[in-house]
Amino acid sequence: MPPNSLVAMMPAMNLHSPTSHDAECERIARPIGSSFRYASLPLRGRDLYAITAIKALDKSLEEIVQTVAEPQVARSKLDWWRGALHQATTEASSNHPVLISLLESTPPATLEKMIPHLESRLGSALLALDYQGFDTEADLNAYLDAKGGALFRLYAQALNLPEETSIKLGALGALGHRIDNLQWLGRDVARGFIYLSAEQLEKHGINEADFHRPDRSTRLVPLLQTEYEHIRSEHNRHLLELKQTCRRPPAFFRALIALDQSRLVHLH
Repeated sequence: MPPNSLVAMMPAMNLHSPTSHDAECERIARPIGSSFRYASLPLRGRDLYAITAIKALDKSLEEIVQTVAEPQVARSKLDWWRGALHQATTEASSNHPVLISLLESTPPATLEKMIPHLESRLGSALLALDYQGFDTEADLNAYLDAKGGALFRLYAQALNLPEETSIKLGALGALGHRIDNLQWLGRDVARGFIYLSAEQLEKHGINEADFHRPDRSTRLVPLLQTEYEHIRSEHNRHLLELKQTCRRPPAFFRALIALDQSRLVHLH
């Protein structure tokens, strides 16, 4: 069959000519050599540009939290994103390349469904900026869901997956961010962010000062080993639940899940 015939058979919704806005999102979200670029290889057309725009938005928010030293400046930047997201989702207009790319690659009905999860992701950035510790495991899980869970649900909606599948993938996304936090614990402790809840620390007779002691590498071993085992167990449980709902998720999600599994092996 001639190539043009194949193109003609593709769903019209997935045809999308790349723009300079898409290229900017790729620069932010999918640099050469990144694991996310690898995971995105199976994506095509609108699916690729929409998911790249979502990841670019996620990385833009994370960069503010991680790199802007002055809290008031960081809050001002996040407030700008709040207004920009509101304009994009209510007026379908924007001057920012990431949001322009998202608007151009996402049908209006899909964008409307994304609004709660976009708000959750922005809210998690504000929560990290105003971090005062997590008292309970429930508090920590709410934060993880607002960040990693919301991100995976946005991906699922961009791919037009069923709601039940989106919910299951969101649980794995939250755990993916928990893996991030464990993997980068030392870096985050240096800037005063200790994601483990006060409830967890108390069970092991640990306080935040212990993360800064010279003997922390031995003092924290039981706590971190318990945390690792919890993440691994929960990841296996949620993966099994996902397979009961969707026996074979899209290749993009299979790659993300495989990357998280490889990180768990590395952490072990």
